[in-house]
Amino acid sequence: MKSVAESNWTGLLAPFEGRLATTWRIALVCALTAMVAMVYGIPESAISCYLVFFVMKPDAAESSILAIALSFLVAIVVVVLLVLTNLTLTMPSMRIATLAVSSMLLLFLASASKLGPLGGIIALVLAFAMTLLSDVPFGEAATRGILYAWLMATMPMGLVLLVSVTIGRRPLQLLRDTVGGRMQAIACLLEGGDHARRVLHEMVAEGQAEPMKRLGMLKALALAGRAETRRLGIALQESYRMVFAVLEFSDKEPSSVKHELAAQAREVGRALAAGQMPPSVVVPQQASEVASRVWSALSAVCSQSPAKPVAQPAEPFLSSDAFTNPDHMRYALKTTLAALICYLIYTALDWQDIHTAMITCYVAALGSVAETTQKLLLRIIGCLVGAAMGVASILFVIPHMSTIGGLVVLVFAGSFLAAWVAVGSERISYAGVQIALAFLMTLLQGFGPDIDMSVAMDRVIGILLGNFVLYAVFTLIWPVSVGRRVRNELGHAIGDLAQMARVGDEGRDAMVAQAGSIAKRLAGAREALRLARLEPRGIRLDRHHFRSLIAITQSIQALCARLLVETSIPDERLAARLETLAQALKTESFYPTWRAASTFERGSVGHLSQLIGGR
Repeated sequence: MKSVAESNWTGLLAPFEGRLATTWRIALVCALTAMVAMVYGIPESAISCYLVFFVMKPDAAESSILAIALSFLVAIVVVVLLVLTNLTLTMPSMRIATLAVSSMLLLFLASASKLGPLGGIIALVLAFAMTLLSDVPFGEAATRGILYAWLMATMPMGLVLLVSVTIGRRPLQLLRDTVGGRMQAIACLLEGGDHARRVLHEMVAEGQAEPMKRLGMLKALALAGRAETRRLGIALQESYRMVFAVLEFSDKEPSSVKHELAAQAREVGRALAAGQMPPSVVVPQQASEVASRVWSALSAVCSQSPAKPVAQPAEPFLSSDAFTNPDHMRYALKTTLAALICYLIYTALDWQDIHTAMITCYVAALGSVAETTQKLLLRIIGCLVGAAMGVASILFVIPHMSTIGGLVVLVFAGSFLAAWVAVGSERISYAGVQIALAFLMTLLQGFGPDIDMSVAMDRVIGILLGNFVLYAVFTLIWPVSVGRRVRNELGHAIGDLAQMARVGDEGRDAMVAQAGSIAKRLAGAREALRLARLEPRGIRLDRHHFRSLIAITQSIQALCARLLVETSIPDERLAARLETLAQALKTESFYPTWRAASTFERGSVGHLSQLIGGR
């Protein structure tokens, strides 16, 4: 499990469960991609390797599905490009207009739909291919170039699929590890481990989306028996509820009770992690109210109920505010504008080797100024580190190489270091992606070992240029404060609270699914607030708003835990009040009436109402 609480670089680079496994698989696919590209003369192998970082996931099934989906989407783009080539090959102005429109459409979908990062990758492939048309003299060469672009994108996807199917980590084992890890962390906390409390809070923040998605793939692809699939589904739901219950556990409880609970939790965790039937648990009748909740949750983890667990709340392809929130289209416009500015700069200067500037715009843009600024800083650091690795390789390693095999080993080593950073916490993952881009762009200049330093430095200059152009565009044109994103996330979280209140304990699984969604939103809101200090003073949240939003996140989390852990009945009145507060929080006119959280009963609706200014 990734650690998100460490604030120092040592902690952020420390190993965790699954980090090494994902890292060496990414490095292996990159090395294989470079080898195939050089053997068969496929151009731009650096971009092919770079795409692997976006598609290769810890779960072999998810990686395979993403690889197939991206290959299918790129095939559609290639067909579109073949049509556009005949229309725009002799008309540069029409080609630029077509590039801009298609880029904005794909980036809009990347921001406003479930297509997500895949939209940005497709926009990058399409834009890069269209800019190359200016260098080809006739239609046949253009067609051949487009087909090479298709091969450049689909070849690494085929290797991702091959590695995932043969030596990838199966979703069944990942789910077993997830449940077993939760039970072990619960046992550690009950035994007095302070570190375990932080680990459990991280588990809450990660939510249920990823595990339930893996469970869905497990069912759809029939990767496990029905009995174990049902058992793991129930354990995923109830162990998440148990994490909330244990975090509310009082330190005043007798140590004998804690140790008995810890022993039972460890035993259950070992059985589930091994794919075995967990032992039954009997709830003591003399336990306190808080202890009874934990015992009940542990008993539910071992439940053999025939009922199927409820999946995470389904989301439509387009987000609910796709056509009402102008930020989606503004994001697409700004990113496309930055990419076109970079394209015009290196075209006007006749300096094609800095084309990495345009590539950087597509992979570095984010919604808010704070997020883009953080990404800028991480990418500059990553660029310098990756460039240093690439230059050092050119100076000291490549002169001693005479075969492709040595270069493939070098690609594996550099990609391994970059992937180790990229698969870690989101606080540094973008640096890892940029290390990979700079290193691969510097090192892979042709179809074999090359020591041309001028090309290497030009590509690094292009990456830095792209970062600065993107930063200028995002801070000067329609700058977006994290405050707007945080209010929207918290508004949706309160809306999820309303759904929890509406179903009550009768919809036990539905409440767990909603709690996972709330936890994920709160984690995103907290991370966004952490970045608020990176914004320009003109759009930065003032201290009053900042403290208010922090207090609201605390109150939402406390109320979520109370609704999830305590037995309750459906409460339509409470749900209506929460929905009213959710709408108030998401409005542009929102101005919180903040007071100290200790003034009110934490987690109460009255507290939320006071914070948001509701009536």
